[in-house]
Amino acid sequence: MVFATVFNNANIGIIGFILSAYSVYVEHKVESQNDDPGGEEFHALCDIEAIGASCSAVFSLPEGKMLSYFGIVPEGHFLDIPNGILGMIYYSYTILGYFLKKNMSAVGGGTFSLLFAPMMNLVISSLAMASSAFLARKLYILRELCVVCVTTHIINMTLWIRAFSTYREGLVVDRRSKKVKST
Repeated sequence: MVFATVFNNANIGIIGFILSAYSVYVEHKVESQNDDPGGEEFHALCDIEAIGASCSAVFSLPEGKMLSYFGIVPEGHFLDIPNGILGMIYYSYTILGYFLKKNMSAVGGGTFSLLFAPMMNLVISSLAMASSAFLARKLYILRELCVVCVTTHIINMTLWIRAFSTYREGLVVDRRSKKVKST
C-alpha cells in the first residue's frame, strides 16, 4: 500500500518531468559548448565514464528532436523541439490528470473529462511508449548507454501499464453494469 501511495502517477510524472528538464538543460549546454569551443567546459552528471554512459552524446543525435526527425515539422521550425520538452509536456499531462481525476466532479466534466478519460490517457501514453520503444531500439543499435533515457523509458512503460489497466478496468465495469441492467 505504501508503495502504491509513494509511486502514484503524480510522483512518477514529477520524476519524469525533472529528468526531461535535465535532458533539455544538457542538450542546451552541449549545443552552446559546440557553438563556443573556447568557452567553459561542461560535464553532464549523466555522463558516467565508469559504466560507459553518455547522455550528452545521445541528446545531440538527430532522433533527439523526433518531430523533425519523422518529418512532422520541418527542421528549424519553432515546433522542432527536443524530446525532453515533449516529455515535460507529457509528464505535466500525467501530473495534472492525477490531480484532476481526484477532483473530476469539481471540474464539472466537459473537455477536462474527455481529455483525461481512460481512453485518451491510453492513447497519449501509447504515443509516449511508442517513442520510448523507438528510442530504446536506437540506443541498442548504436550501443549507447543513457541513464536518463533508460529511466524515462521505464517511467513511460510504467505509466502505459497503468493507463492500460485503468482503461481495462473501465471496460470490465461497463460490461458488468450492462449485464446487471439486462437482467
